[in-house]
Amino acid sequence: MSEDFNSNKRIALDFGLGIGYFRMGKDMFTTNQVYVGNYGNSGQYDPVFWLRLNLKKAKETTTTKRIRKKCSGFSFVIQEAEITEEIETLYAQYLASVNFDGYPSCKDCIPALNDPEDVFDTHMIKIFDQDLLIAVGFFDRGEKSLMSVLHFYHPNYKRFSLGKFLMLLTMDFAKEAQMDFVYPGYITINGTKMDYKVFPQVEAMEVFLTKENTWAPLKNYTKTELDIYYFKQLLGVDFDNLEDAFN
Repeated sequence: MSEDFNSNKRIALDFGLGIGYFRMGKDMFTTNQVYVGNYGNSGQYDPVFWLRLNLKKAKETTTTKRIRKKCSGFSFVIQEAEITEEIETLYAQYLASVNFDGYPSCKDCIPALNDPEDVFDTHMIKIFDQDLLIAVGFFDRGEKSLMSVLHFYHPNYKRFSLGKFLMLLTMDFAKEAQMDFVYPGYITINGTKMDYKVFPQVEAMEVFLTKENTWAPLKNYTKTELDIYYFKQLLGVDFDNLEDAFN
């Protein structure tokens, strides 16, 4: 595969990520809400906001140093992505240990990995405890940014915060490649399961504001303020008129 083809893929990914689009399977997509269940005959949705880590603002913290120290006895490699039986087994063990839905397999998440015409330039981090594979992180590489695709780890190693360690290693890779941003996905307004994505540093995290088509510091917004933004700016709910109607 030519370097020009890889470069074009990376530039296209940078553009898509920059306007709030992320990978799903073979495609790029965006959304402002996720389905969470039914209430009577009505579907219930949770607002979501896309995130990115500004690497120019990211600094080591007491927490990041503690996690690096805790995981210092492990080794890791970063390479072009592959999906093996060993990796699928580890993912199945992880999926069985968590209380949220995920892709049935790594192959379902990254279906075109071995296709030479795949539009994503996918790499991976593998973490080992001696010879035992204990964690894997997939990411798509752009020219000036990268997107985390899928992280998982062996349930027996949960106390080591390997998910966050994968985020730190991803950040390190991006910095060494002189990139500007790492895109970890979205947070939800009413749930907390995605809140780990503001790690490693909320002060360096930015949130995508769809109405303005721009990124803003996450620290400037509470979840309540983002919830109001979702209803007012994206759904067009007029809170002033609603208040008048109930008075």
